[in-house]
Amino acid sequence: MLPTSVQTSSTIPLTRAALAIGRLDQRLRNHPLQSAILFRERLEAARACAAVDGHLIDPWHLAAELEGLKPRIVGENAYDRGNVIDAAKAAFDQYLWLTRPTSEQTTRLESALAALDNAAIANGPLLGAAQAFHRWIDVGRDRSSMRGALVRFWQESTVLHCPLPLVAARAFAGEAPWEPRRWTPLFLGCLADEAEAIERRTIAFEQAWRVARAQTRVQRRTSRARTALDLIAAFPVTSAFRLSELLGVSLKGAYLYLERFLADGLVVEVTHRSARRLFALKGLEPLRDAVAPPRRPLPGRKRGRPRRDAVEAGTFSAVDLAPPSDPSPSPEPIDYAALEEALAAADAAIARFRKVIE
Repeated sequence: MLPTSVQTSSTIPLTRAALAIGRLDQRLRNHPLQSAILFRERLEAARACAAVDGHLIDPWHLAAELEGLKPRIVGENAYDRGNVIDAAKAAFDQYLWLTRPTSEQTTRLESALAALDNAAIANGPLLGAAQAFHRWIDVGRDRSSMRGALVRFWQESTVLHCPLPLVAARAFAGEAPWEPRRWTPLFLGCLADEAEAIERRTIAFEQAWRVARAQTRVQRRTSRARTALDLIAAFPVTSAFRLSELLGVSLKGAYLYLERFLADGLVVEVTHRSARRLFALKGLEPLRDAVAPPRRPLPGRKRGRPRRDAVEAGTFSAVDLAPPSDPSPSPEPIDYAALEEALAAADAAIARFRKVIE
């Protein structure tokens, strides 16, 4: 059991965390957009955990990787671009811990989950989670396994009814105190902050969905446009093939819906390409910005790697775009006047030499 001083100092943060998590759980239970919400919050949690561990990454860069898209690699030089790749790998590892742990990770999660269950018996799920996490780090174990265990623990203890990644990442920032009397309230406060931030993002996402449904053009009674829009909103990104299967229409019919929504500004296309396109509800524009467009040949450009400054700027100079020159240009005319003068001088010298001999 936690000391009395720790319990007293944690009363207000505990109450706030319990209320915030309860409101969030009530909002997300059986939510029609739960899959898309979980996708976004897992990205945010992976980003926050990686940032606390010293790896800064744009969550939409990770989203592009997860959806099989090629992300933009930005940086002034090879060192900066390498840092982006290293940060993306760290964030992806955090994402696996929170959502799809490997067999080795699952074994370590079980140990962390047992520590959480034991602490919750005496102090409840929230205070018990804080106590177990603090002890786990005190004995030199890693944060990632406990973070992944928390996702399962919230569900098994009925604190949450969906696998939402509430992990209080900010409680491990460099300036955070470590004494239990001060760290436990900080951990609970971070849980409350995360729950409130997720609720705000969820409300904004719901509003975007409702606005999109309201702006759907008037259709026939048999039209399935609103159903198609609901299916697009329920997934992070959707292809025409997936929409046709879920909606029970032809691939051409699914494309007609998507093109109509795209023209009305209700959805965005995130792949920058004309084939195998992926679409998302409006509000996921950052994913489109994080995806690198496919390489396309530029008219008039020769073979070979373009200049570095042109690639980084995304444009090419007039020289690059100029039509190719004649592959076999005619040579400039050669001036033989000096040679002719030298030959004439040689002939004159030979003639004088012959006269002397004779």
